[in-house]
Formats: sequence, C-alpha cells, structure tokens
Amino acid sequence: MKKTPATLFFLLALHLCALAQPASEGPGRGFLEVLEHGYDSERYFQDRLLMEDPVGDAHLFRQLDTIPVKLFSYIIHGTMPQAEVAARAATPPYKTGTVVPFDADRLINKCSGIMRQEFPDIFPYIGEEHKWSPEAQEYLPRAFWHRLGRHISGEQRDFPCPTFQRTKLFICLSCGWTSRYCFTGQEEALRQRVMSYPDRGVQIHDLFAESYVLNGGNLYLTFLTCENLLAGIPHRRERADDPLQKKLEYIRIDSAEYGDNYGAWYHFFGIALYAMMRPDFVSLFVADAESFGSFFLEGPDRQEDLINHHGAIFGQKLRGLLDNGGWWLTSPTDTDYMNVPRNQ
Repeated sequence: MKKTPATLFFLLALHLCALAQPASEGPGRGFLEVLEHGYDSERYFQDRLLMEDPVGDAHLFRQLDTIPVKLFSYIIHGTMPQAEVAARAATPPYKTGTVVPFDADRLINKCSGIMRQEFPDIFPYIGEEHKWSPEAQEYLPRAFWHRLGRHISGEQRDFPCPTFQRTKLFICLSCGWTSRYCFTGQEEALRQRVMSYPDRGVQIHDLFAESYVLNGGNLYLTFLTCENLLAGIPHRRERADDPLQKKLEYIRIDSAEYGDNYGAWYHFFGIALYAMMRPDFVSLFVADAESFGSFFLEGPDRQEDLINHHGAIFGQKLRGLLDNGGWWLTSPTDTDYMNVPRNQ
C-alpha cells in the first residue's frame, strides 16, 4: 500500500464502506491521558508482539494528526522525500510498463510448494490481525470530534485527521506504520536471513519462505513481517542505498535497475496482506483507490498500479487456497512466476 501521501485517499475511499458504530461512554482516563499528552508520539515503536496495545493506539491517533499538514505540503511543493524522486531526476525518462511483473497463479503455485515442503513441521493458517485495544475501540466514534475540540481550544496544535472508524491494520498499512504499531518480533531475524543472500538474490518467494518459517506458518505474521522489514522507514531519500534493498531482485520490468525497487516490493506485500484478510471486493477497491491517490499526488505509474492490483489478487487467491485446503492437494510444476519484459 502507498504510504503517508496517499493516506487520505485510502480513508476517504473506504468511508463508503464504513458501518455506523454505537455510542459509548468513552475510554478510560489512562488512554486519554496518553492521547492528550503524547507529544513524543513520533518516537513510539513497539518492541514486542502486542496484538492489542492501548498506549500504542493513543500514540497512533496523535501521529495521525501530523498527516494533514504533510499532505498539504506534498501537494503544494510537489516533491516526495524518497529515493524514487532522486533516481528518476538523475536518469533519462522512461515509459512505465504495461506488463504485469508477475503471474499471480504461478506465484501461488510457488508459495504452496513452499508450504508443502515445510509440512508437517509447519502447518499454514491465516492468523489473527492486530486490533484496536478496547480503549481505542470505545474512542473511535468520537475520535475526530474530541481532537478537533482540543485543536480549536489550543490544547492540540495539529489539526486532526479523520479515521472513519477504520481498522488498525488498514490505517497502519496506509500510513506505512505497521513496523511501529504492528510489530511481530521477527523483523530482525528476517533481516539477518535476507542479508545472507547475494546481491539481487532474494526473490519474492524467498522472502515469503524465510518469513513463513520464522512465523511458524502464521500467514498474517508472515506477510506483516515482510512488510515491516521492507517499509520500516519508507519515506527517506537514502532508501535506494540501503544494503537490504541491494539484496532484493529488481521486480519492475519496465526499466533498468534505477527505479525505486523498495516501492514495488512493499506495495506487493502490503496489499497482499490486506487482501488476504479482507473480502475480495474490498481489497481490490482499496488497491485501485490507492492507485488513484498516487496518480493525483505523484503522477501516473502504470507498473506500480499493476503491482497493487495483482498483489491484491494474489492475496485473495492465497486465502482461498487455505480455505479450501488446495495448498497441499496438488503439486503444480508451473512455478516460474516472473514475467519477461516486452516492448512497453
């Protein structure tokens, strides 16, 4: 999923699917105290797996309120603080590709083969996603209005960002904050495994396989660990020089290796994770809404749009494979999933 700049497009898009929530008496004072005095929210990072984290949720609400000003700045100044901008500025223009970089069905075959190979020691299952804590869940119906009142009274400097009562996973993915608020505890172990590969030696299925083993077959944590590793600090200019990125196969097939490889990778794992945890129509809607937001804020990138759309299809099919038990019933041989570039 696209990170901070496209967040409001995500939120506004899924607002169409939002359900009304019942009124509540409000969360406990401890949660509100952190929320109202969390001036160090930008420095908050979980240090262990916490499926519910009221303190982190309070910091997350505060961190959300930094988005409106940043989004306005991105639109006005027309720049993005990440490697893709610097790379493209220093390289002759190229036409973004209209060929899908990977075949979702063949990638499914490859991943199901990995799951069969690890069975019976490891049995795959979807797993549970990170949830809002009970305190945050009670706060959601009045979250925007409470913070707006504090902004108007001068108690809070930042203008509040609406959440439309979206899930914690959705907001963290759309903002690029899963490594901060949805930590798995396996990120460093996965990094060490990736760094043992030769440069450009890690393919999509390799990252999946390493994370799958580390997370004991929990597919939610498998994809989330990959996402956290890839997008720990997504918006930084030096991203292209990260030693970890140099280990990843270049998966865009519309250019030589000067585009933003990280973007392609974390887009895939982020939307695949979300699609695996949501109904088909929702995940495809989000993938395409994200592409619309990126087009408005950053300009057209057909290759990235294709990764979004077909990454969602992959996540949906993987969920279906688990639901019907098909991951172990057959052993397909067609597993060469990367497509060959052709004239764009």
